[in-house]
Amino acid sequence: MRPKRDPVPRAKEAWWWLGGLVTLGLVGSLVAAAGYALWQNIDIRQLTPGLAEVVPVLPEARSSPAPAVAEVSFSAVLLRSDANASYFDDPTYYATQLDRWTELIQSVGGTVRVARSAEELQAASIDELMILPESPCLASDELAVLGSHLSRGGSLVANWALGVRDGDCEWRGWTTLTDVTGAEALRELPPRDALYMTVPGGLPISPGIDPGTRIGLRPDPVLALRMPGERVYWSDWALNPAPDSDGAGADVAVSTTRTAEGGRVTWFGLRTGQGATTGDDAHLDRIVQNGVLWAAGTPSASPSAWPGAAQAALVFVLDVEGIEDYVYARDAAAMFELEQLPITFFPVSQLVQDDDRLAEALTSAGEVGSQTVDHTSLIGMTIQEQSMRLARSWRDIESWTGVGPAGLRPPEEAVDSATLRAWRQAGGTYVLATNDARSASPEEHATGLGPIVLLPRLLKADYSVIVTGVTLRASGLVEAWLADTRKMRAIGGLAVIAGHTQIIADGPRLEAIRTIADTARAEGDWWLAQANEVAEWWLARGDVSLQWTDATSEPDRGFETTGLPDLTVSISTGSAVDDLWVDVVLPTADSTVIPVVDGISVEYADESWGMRVRVGTLAPGEVRRISLVTAVPLS
Repeated sequence: MRPKRDPVPRAKEAWWWLGGLVTLGLVGSLVAAAGYALWQNIDIRQLTPGLAEVVPVLPEARSSPAPAVAEVSFSAVLLRSDANASYFDDPTYYATQLDRWTELIQSVGGTVRVARSAEELQAASIDELMILPESPCLASDELAVLGSHLSRGGSLVANWALGVRDGDCEWRGWTTLTDVTGAEALRELPPRDALYMTVPGGLPISPGIDPGTRIGLRPDPVLALRMPGERVYWSDWALNPAPDSDGAGADVAVSTTRTAEGGRVTWFGLRTGQGATTGDDAHLDRIVQNGVLWAAGTPSASPSAWPGAAQAALVFVLDVEGIEDYVYARDAAAMFELEQLPITFFPVSQLVQDDDRLAEALTSAGEVGSQTVDHTSLIGMTIQEQSMRLARSWRDIESWTGVGPAGLRPPEEAVDSATLRAWRQAGGTYVLATNDARSASPEEHATGLGPIVLLPRLLKADYSVIVTGVTLRASGLVEAWLADTRKMRAIGGLAVIAGHTQIIADGPRLEAIRTIADTARAEGDWWLAQANEVAEWWLARGDVSLQWTDATSEPDRGFETTGLPDLTVSISTGSAVDDLWVDVVLPTADSTVIPVVDGISVEYADESWGMRVRVGTLAPGEVRRISLVTAVPLS
């Protein structure tokens, strides 16, 4: 539902319309050129041309578990304004949206009081969360109440074009929004045919959403801020930032800021219900709930995305597609073994199964998966045919290496629901494939035979850089991979460096992999792992259960209570999870609050939104208790 007019006033003179047509033509040309460049150099779909012919059908991935929310009630006052109601064409739109906001607030423990005037709004206490949704039109007295609330340390949740028009819905300007959010700049993004926003991990807004999740939206106008730091951002299909077109660098879609007076402000650059699908709307609801919880000062918690609280995960994979690749594969295996780098090989089983020396070299260096029997695309085959072919390849690899393969990298990295079921039936536990850039994180899919993990590859492969991109120099490969890994690190997702032994395993190109590994190790916040280790971790992480409970009445010696509840961490079934950390979103950035696990001080990392707490190895049936306490000063 679009408003009957943009929040920004538009000129209507004939010259404006003519200029607009010329501008649209120029912009269209630029967009076409930029789109062509994106397709050639960034768009992940170029790496799987066969997907254009057959669209694989995948089952719905299991949603990331909702964060554990402390049972702390809070009060909110919601403005319901006749001026804002009159702004929209559909007379039912405003009321419907406010009813939805009320439901979302109540679903996370809030009680909602409706204010219909500045006087009723002014009655809000400093501890009452002010909610101003769908409010482009604010009268001067309403603005004064908002300013007073924030100056006294109150908190606010708002969205879209807050206060850009006055009580008569006449244009006022962007000042209210920039003052409230602290933005350096603000821009309106006109409707885009493909409108997306991407949610990185490790933000107060992201618990319960896998790192790098892309949310598709209907092509309505939205607003973007320019602000420093990590953020939920407007993106393209391939998860790249897509800021405003005039060069202001505004791409922030959701902001969470603290005021100097101690309040918290959450702002959303769009309106609720704007998701392109029901799944997108569910993600939007979760973001709104997280934003409300953070602004209300309600603690929440979720398992950290990666072991050791790593920022992102890095996996190296190499395809082995012919017996003549033995020398190349041997050199690559020797390098990975020497550098103690995790590596996963994906051989075409019928081409390599007679070479025992190759099997010994690969299994000595790392993990060996399957790239099917003969590298024939599986998409379009029946479940029976896929099952037969994948079972044969699984047996080939097992007899060749002595170990049944966990992973499958199918031709063109394309899978459908039959592929997932057939590989699970054969004995596999994960596939490495494209996921239409839905997310930069692994996905867990149900097969009816047990779960299977899809590890998405969103980075350029050596083939697309060297062959498709005609980049012969190894330095070009390094530059491409460094750029892609920087993006994955910022998002907090899974970076898969993929190569082919016949392309990459000469001296300089093999050194490109070493450069990426050295860079990751120097940055110090990557988890380097084999592909099967990532899949196993993701399944185990999905079984972790968190629950807030009353704090222990008698804290351990040396600590004082903070009034915050305790958090229990458990895993009832499945496998043990190693080096588990928990992200705890807290109401205040109080550096005196520290965590203890079962009464023992543990390693933790302070964050702007709370802290990450080390739990360690957790076996099925075990329960750990995290208490948030203050250390007693030594006398």
